[in-house]
Amino acid sequence: MPTKLTSVLSLLLFSASTLFAETAAPATTVQVKTHEEGGKTMTERTITTVVKEEVVKPAKPADFTVAIFVANRAGKVGESELGALEDYITARVTEQNFHVISSETTLNAVGSMAPGAKENALDVQLSQSTSAVRLAQTLSASHLLQVTLTGFDSNKKTIDAYGVKTVNDERTVRVTYKILDGTTGGSLAADTVRVSKTYQNATGLSEERSSVLNDLLDEAAQKVAASLKRQIDKGRITASAAQATATITLTTELTDVFVPDVRIGAENTVNISESKFKVSALAATVEIDGIAVGTAPGTIEVKAGLHKLRVVREGFKAWERTVNFTNGQKLNVGLEMSDAGYARWKDATAFMNELKNGAKLTDAQVKVLEGRAKMLENSGYKVNSTQGVKTLVGGLHSLFDF
Repeated sequence: MPTKLTSVLSLLLFSASTLFAETAAPATTVQVKTHEEGGKTMTERTITTVVKEEVVKPAKPADFTVAIFVANRAGKVGESELGALEDYITARVTEQNFHVISSETTLNAVGSMAPGAKENALDVQLSQSTSAVRLAQTLSASHLLQVTLTGFDSNKKTIDAYGVKTVNDERTVRVTYKILDGTTGGSLAADTVRVSKTYQNATGLSEERSSVLNDLLDEAAQKVAASLKRQIDKGRITASAAQATATITLTTELTDVFVPDVRIGAENTVNISESKFKVSALAATVEIDGIAVGTAPGTIEVKAGLHKLRVVREGFKAWERTVNFTNGQKLNVGLEMSDAGYARWKDATAFMNELKNGAKLTDAQVKVLEGRAKMLENSGYKVNSTQGVKTLVGGLHSLFDF
């Protein structure tokens, strides 16, 4: 019956429409036709369901800046073939809106992070999230792409037919890739592709090994690019979120020296208490990921996340840590004097060693002491006394209250 046929078609249309995102409710119309047939009045009802559908197309891939590293774990494969694999991968993934940073640049960045490191040190950097993030930040890369040639095998079979010996040589290449997020260091996607080809040669003849391998690597690169595209379409590889800016407050503190609490009374009497003052080093250079960005004590702005922080100042040992910066963070850097720096410090503070508790000084002697204390600060040190409070209980005041 026509009515049944139209109903089935309508049901099929409705089922197919559920595969797409609907933007409006289905609209159903009914057409009725009557005619005489064999002395009877026949009625035909045609039910039509119209569904407005929106086909969800994959979003245009975001632009990725990817640092690539190609490694060999397939045994004896030449540098030229490994370089060819990188070229093939670069050419194919560039079509997926990847901007590729060469492996040479990547290795140079690893060298700057770990001086003296060998090429395989990148495996260590990529295996640790913090190191991977630092590497990506050093290269200004949104992602890291590690491509590994994991296998290159040959399986030969000799066939003797009609007096002719033929060798079937099946060559197989396996390539594995892993892509990491440059902001978190986490693994986003990974896959292994396999390419095989059989070459038939008469006994005594063989294909040029490098030519065969290059053909296989080219096809493997195509499969890697196709796999990456599938991962993008599934939403597994996305552009890294923009890193927020963090304001960091840095202070410095000497870890191995203190200043005695020397106070002068109303009648120029020396009072040396058992308490000690901590000392800050002024104008220390602050480096973020190898770039000087300011001085400490002070405030700096940096992208939030993991960074290599280094604080240096003449006369002190370099201080460096990997720090996860967050906005409003306060860091106190403990600096240790070098031998040469400590020798200069002893000379600059020798005037306090001659003071005796309870001794009475002349006005001129007090002025000299205060002048030497001021010179100590002018040489790049800040004594953390009761700054700003000139007169204390009993009329005592510190030499370092300016």
